[in-house]
Amino acid sequence: MRRHRQLVLYRSILQFLPETGCPFCRLLKEFQADRLQKHGEGELHRLCNFHAWGLAAVQDAPVAARIFLRLVDEAVPLSDGATACDVCNEVAAEEDLRIRELVSYLPRSDVSHWLRTDASLCIPHAMKLRRKVPLSIAPRIDALIADYRRQLAADLQQLRDEHEPEPDRAGWGAVGRAAEFLVSQRGLRA
Repeated sequence: MRRHRQLVLYRSILQFLPETGCPFCRLLKEFQADRLQKHGEGELHRLCNFHAWGLAAVQDAPVAARIFLRLVDEAVPLSDGATACDVCNEVAAEEDLRIRELVSYLPRSDVSHWLRTDASLCIPHAMKLRRKVPLSIAPRIDALIADYRRQLAADLQQLRDEHEPEPDRAGWGAVGRAAEFLVSQRGLRA
């Protein structure tokens, strides 16, 4: 496989608020890519399907070969109910950290302004954030999800109702936005 590298330069969830889409998804995709690129040979003991292929895609071939050889030799049995993938566990821990980080920034005027005017969240991250915010802010998250749901529904209906959609039409992005809204960005959920 040919290696695909990505440079990751983030420090805070605040860096992702001005960008389009769910800021948690964007940050976690970069975090996940960074972890796959920087894992040392002895650090990984279990990988899910997605992260095994991701490691193969981003690591140098000799490093990936050593990691996979060790994993094949170890063959750690999977326990029922436990998350078997080391990278999935790291992503989940980072996700929790970043949700708590955003909650801690809610009193800031720029963050409260973002939440009132520009916020875009996928349903999984909105629900996780909603469980952590003060009760007074939870209705805003509900309204944000309802507004985005209405906009997506309108975009999807327009796309559905076109008799001969053009393959490069900008509206096709609604399909990807709907997928992200429902289940997060590709590769963040099993």
